Amino acid sequence: MNKETLNYSVWLPIFISLAAILISGVSLFWNVVVELKRSKAKLEVLQRNHFYTGEEDKRTEIELLFRNLSHRPIAIIDIYVREKKGGILGGSGYNNRIKLPIQLKPWGIIQASFRIEKNDYARMANILVKDIEDNEIVVVRGSKQKWVKAK
Repeated sequence: MNKETLNYSVWLPIFISLAAILISGVSLFWNVVVELKRSKAKLEVLQRNHFYTGEEDKRTEIELLFRNLSHRPIAIIDIYVREKKGGILGGSGYNNRIKLPIQLKPWGIIQASFRIEKNDYARMANILVKDIEDNEIVVVRGSKQKWVKAK
């Protein structure tokens, strides 16, 4: 055996370099995993109806409760009332009755409500909520005055 092959001053920088490359690779992998977990928005939507049977105003008021269940802010950019045949009743935010975009802080709760026309309520199938990351939540049409969780 050569005396130079046993000399630690030749092999030590190589081992230190390999260890540094291994540590940076593990760090990069960890950062990618954490960022993928972080990018998942967790939005919960609840709906409640108020029925009015007065002489002049028989419209139903729909309340939507948005809960951000993550540590990242979320923005709701579209709310559509969809009819049973697949079309959309009104425009984004149901004829601009809901002011969009709705900004939700981390762990925040915001309530939005709007009145729907009587003939639109009879044709309504569900409510579609879209956030800034193109996640879609379908709020199934509620028929009672209690909070119903979206799926």
